[in-house]
Amino acid sequence: MRIYGSVKDKDGKPISGAGIEVKEESFETIYQCESDARGAYELELPAGRYPFLMAVKDYATKNLEYWCQNINLTQDLQLDLRFDTLEIYGLHAFRVKGAYPALMVYFRPMSLERYKRGEADICPDIKEIRVSVDGVPVSVLKQSRVPEYVGEQDMTAFLIQVECPAGATAWERLDMEIWDEEGAFGMATLFA
Repeated sequence: MRIYGSVKDKDGKPISGAGIEVKEESFETIYQCESDARGAYELELPAGRYPFLMAVKDYATKNLEYWCQNINLTQDLQLDLRFDTLEIYGLHAFRVKGAYPALMVYFRPMSLERYKRGEADICPDIKEIRVSVDGVPVSVLKQSRVPEYVGEQDMTAFLIQVECPAGATAWERLDMEIWDEEGAFGMATLFA
């Protein structure tokens, strides 16, 4: 089986030499490769479930990471990734039974610029959130900031409600992109 695709920056320009790693539940790297001069990458791995795939170049100096979670690899999978100075970490989605037919999406956004300034809460001022479910763009219905305890301090996370594609009773893939007030970008993918 293969996981393959392209690695690009927020403007769609290819990134060469980005590290792409598949990680197990304990975040140990089990497969890895680098993007080539065109930004293309390919990993060969056995069919199975993989908790995490991440990609980055110049971590914490120029960029933060792209994350993908819950890959159930039963056939070749194309993942086209983009990253910049924002990160979407801890992405989860769930439906509330008996509630409005929508998905609740929880995530922790992080800003490299806030990290470099030494701020305790590195959550960016989010200007825009885009979500697609199974390749269909969906509306963000509500969003709430959530204080999250992370040891000696709090950090801001988000809980958003997004519509489900018309007639959908289940979902397989959720893609999210965020932008902050300064135009920084972050992207993540979650499989059900």
